[in-house]
Amino acid sequence: MTPVQTRTRPPVLRRSGTATITVTVEIPADDPRLARRLTAALGVLAQQGGRVAVASEGVPASLDVPAEIAAAPARRPALVIDVPGREVLVHGEAIGLTRLEFSLLAFLARYPGMVHTRAELLQYVWETPDTGLPGRTVDVHVRRLRAKLAEFDALVSTVRGVGYRFTKSRDVEYRAATGISPAEDRVLSI
Repeated sequence: MTPVQTRTRPPVLRRSGTATITVTVEIPADDPRLARRLTAALGVLAQQGGRVAVASEGVPASLDVPAEIAAAPARRPALVIDVPGREVLVHGEAIGLTRLEFSLLAFLARYPGMVHTRAELLQYVWETPDTGLPGRTVDVHVRRLRAKLAEFDALVSTVRGVGYRFTKSRDVEYRAATGISPAEDRVLSI
């Protein structure tokens, strides 16, 4: 990821009890992901009653919320993992995952923040003992999954020497299967 330069002035307290904070962010033009993340953060600030001033090079700052932020009535998750429908939506568009890639993503997302070893993943996703597949099988599938997740690739993080973890995020909605009895549902037991 390209570096981002920021400069912040200390808050100026007004008599009304509100603080004015000015932040200047220089975003490289070749990094659209970062611009989208910043726009989303400004949208959250604006929805919580804050006033946002946005300026671009050579354009004076406006104290209004950008049109795309104001037009969005409610925040929808950018990544949806629909387990019953067996599909993954990125910004409302389905991405094509293989059966194992989907199972791997669904398993990791089901337990966000928890680290899973390669042996656990082989047991619960591939349903085979650790000795049944070559050692790099999980790594190759994780690499392919990250490539298909595009801007959400960082959600599947590597814990060096241990395994993989799905990072908690407000941008992710995990839709679990409903009406499944605990006996039918595979429960992680460690």
